[in-house]
Amino acid sequence: MKPIETFAIIVAGGKGLRMSADIKKQYLKLGDIPILTKTLMVFNKCTFIDHVILVVPKEDKSYCRQWILDPFNIGKSVFLTEGGNERQDSVFKGLKAVNAQMNSSRETIVLIHDGVRPFISEKLIETCIENAIIDGACVPGIKIAETIKKVDKDDLIQKTIMRKNLYTAQTPQGFKFSLLFRAHKHAREISFTATDDASLVEALGERVRIIDGLKNNIKITTPEDLVYAEYLSKIETVEETLF
Repeated sequence: MKPIETFAIIVAGGKGLRMSADIKKQYLKLGDIPILTKTLMVFNKCTFIDHVILVVPKEDKSYCRQWILDPFNIGKSVFLTEGGNERQDSVFKGLKAVNAQMNSSRETIVLIHDGVRPFISEKLIETCIENAIIDGACVPGIKIAETIKKVDKDDLIQKTIMRKNLYTAQTPQGFKFSLLFRAHKHAREISFTATDDASLVEALGERVRIIDGLKNNIKITTPEDLVYAEYLSKIETVEETLF
């Protein structure tokens, strides 16, 4: 097998409308650290990651350099690129940045991660990479524990969906670069949009492996999420102090 080169694309283009805050959700702080910075720190520290690409709105690039990267000594190791109108567009721009930087003589693995999931672990990053190498595409997920109901437009239950094989998908989602790049180009050709990258690979008819995610790997999108994230952050601080 060719030596592996790994890229992490961190997508942080959200407007944070559901957060109802004065600044975008990815720039809110947990303690003294912005959410986005906290996310980037994990990938920057992980020895399985060679390069980190941060995708942000064009108008936020200077802000990110000044307030998210440089004050925490990660500015030199993160490549900033501007995003698109939608998440899918932003990921594609991130992929084009990877294509411009990657070593063509090495097999490239790319991880796509939400910038507002700061409680990712280095172990899960490593596991995603390992499975992407084997299967081509890998997604962490959590088995659904609640009963799922499908309703109609009038909120009347149509049926109960068996939960045995149902998962909620998380990020990072890992792929062989060539596969994900092809999936994104195919989606653009047929005007297909999806809420995650695995769906684009599925649309090609390719298989995607699901692995165990992390319960605390939450996506911070609402004020309630932020409260829980602050709690998790305090727990982390206590654990670091003890151990």
